[in-house]
Amino acid sequence: MGDGKASERGRVDRVRLALWLLGILAGAASLWVLQAAASILIPLVSAFFVAVAVAPVGRWVRDRVPRRLSWLGLAASMLLILTIIALFFGSIALVAQRVAEDFPQYADALGKLWAKANHWIQGAKADLTAQAGQGSADQGSGQGNAAPVDPITGFAKAALSSAGQTVSVLVMTVFLSLLMQMEAPVWREKIIITLGRERCRMAVEAVTAIAQQFRRYLVVSSVLGLITGALYVGWLSLFGVDLVLLWGFLAFLLNYVPVVGSVVAGALPVLLTLATQDAGTAMAVAAGLLVIEQVMGNFVAPHMQGKQLAISPLVVMVALLLWSWLWGAAGALLAAPMAVLIAITLNHAEALRPFAIFMSDQSDRERFDAHTRPE
Repeated sequence: MGDGKASERGRVDRVRLALWLLGILAGAASLWVLQAAASILIPLVSAFFVAVAVAPVGRWVRDRVPRRLSWLGLAASMLLILTIIALFFGSIALVAQRVAEDFPQYADALGKLWAKANHWIQGAKADLTAQAGQGSADQGSGQGNAAPVDPITGFAKAALSSAGQTVSVLVMTVFLSLLMQMEAPVWREKIIITLGRERCRMAVEAVTAIAQQFRRYLVVSSVLGLITGALYVGWLSLFGVDLVLLWGFLAFLLNYVPVVGSVVAGALPVLLTLATQDAGTAMAVAAGLLVIEQVMGNFVAPHMQGKQLAISPLVVMVALLLWSWLWGAAGALLAAPMAVLIAITLNHAEALRPFAIFMSDQSDRERFDAHTRPE
């Protein structure tokens, strides 16, 4: 009798182990597909988030015009998208013009700073090699005299080479979001026919919750970005740092990228200050920017995002690393929205709800459910 129970338990354990292994293999295959199909999935996912972000505008217009003019809702949504794009690229053009005008006077200072840093790095390598007995003093001095690579030129070439690809992805995203909004009612009927009304209701509920949370994330991130950018401009102006509008604009844009964005936004003006002024001023600038990021990130942001879906900070960081690895810069921008999307989707599937709880920083399931249901 005991042997029979032990044998049955052993078979159950083997089945569970096989299921776990299959799950791991399926996850690895999914990651490979996501990376291999990045050129297709990036505009598709971006279009989905754009479509759900502007959907209330189209719905508001459609509810206030005659039925025969319902197309004005779609036109209003697309006009809003094009206006935001125009403002974005217009701001970039103004900043780029300013940078182009002032860049020559900073190129020499930044080049000298890079040369000093490169010389220090090569010297440290030579010292470590000498201590380990793996090199000679001559080799170390030869490395120290090597011509430093100009990072500014390399960055400019990389930016120009990726500009065409960025524009093509943007155009594809706009057209896909237009098609999604046009065919949304048709797809709802298709889901009803294929899956039934109950499953269609659950799917619509999940999409509605995702849309609401994403719009909240977008609004809160935009407000936080504007406040952070204004604080950057004010603090940097006190020390006479050049290109303050550029740094404020970058702080606004990079606010949409969790953790890493604030590091990059703060490091760049500090490097320029170090290259054009003294180390003490650079340290003061860095201290002020660190205080701004800490206050905005640890106090203001949690208060403003109180009604937003609570995703664990650890999960957000892991999502940032994962999607950046899969999709590059686009993945970094989409990391937080994708984490929200995955958490809500998992919470609407009964068998997968435990995974959704792990993604949240809520320990109370009822509170978490309240955050993942449409209002």
